[in-house]
Amino acid sequence: MYDVIIIGAGASGLMAAAAAASKGARVALLEHKDDIGKKILATGNGRCNFSNLARPDDAYRGEHPEFVEDALREFSVEDTIEFFKEIGIYPLNRNGYLYPRSNQAQSVVDVLCMEAASLGVKIRQTNRLQK
Repeated sequence: MYDVIIIGAGASGLMAAAAAASKGARVALLEHKDDIGKKILATGNGRCNFSNLARPDDAYRGEHPEFVEDALREFSVEDTIEFFKEIGIYPLNRNGYLYPRSNQAQSVVDVLCMEAASLGVKIRQTNRLQK
């Protein structure tokens, strides 16, 4: 029995699973693809640009740009940096773009998965359940 079920083990899913589990929820994280965090591996040319210090006004498009402001008030860039430091990913600042010091996106995926596992998150890959 789970309190929270999250669909998609990308960056947002892994972060949501860790956040919920850190508050005591029993969490299952479901992914239908072979690779967990696959899009993370493609960011920053394989180095994982996990945040940016600069935020130009035209960086967000859409009908409701205020949504971004509300979201960033709840979990700021500083909160993001602190979260990653707490789980062992220290930032490397390259002209306002933040990468892990390892310069390897895989290290971000590995640490996010380890954090989720240490908090008791059950990661289920549906393609592996069908075999």
